[in-house]
Amino acid sequence: TLPEYQGLGIGTSLLRHLLNINTRRTLLVGTWQDATWAIRFYVNNGFVLHGRKQTERLLKRYWNIPLKQVENSVILERRD
Repeated sequence: TLPEYQGLGIGTSLLRHLLNINTRRTLLVGTWQDATWAIRFYVNNGFVLHGRKQTERLLKRYWNIPLKQVENSVILERRD
């Protein structure tokens, strides 16, 4: 969501829609570790922030990204 529209519920509405159509029990989200606003958003919406070891394991399993990006990313998970 663009910064000028944050706090209006748009991101939460989009996330709820995604959660409603998700056919899997688990949803993973990756973001930059310095994106504290994004991490806070996902945590406030029921996601759990993984530690470094689990983040690296999940990134290597499900994403195809450069090592530098792996080093600077975090993974959040929500299970229903």
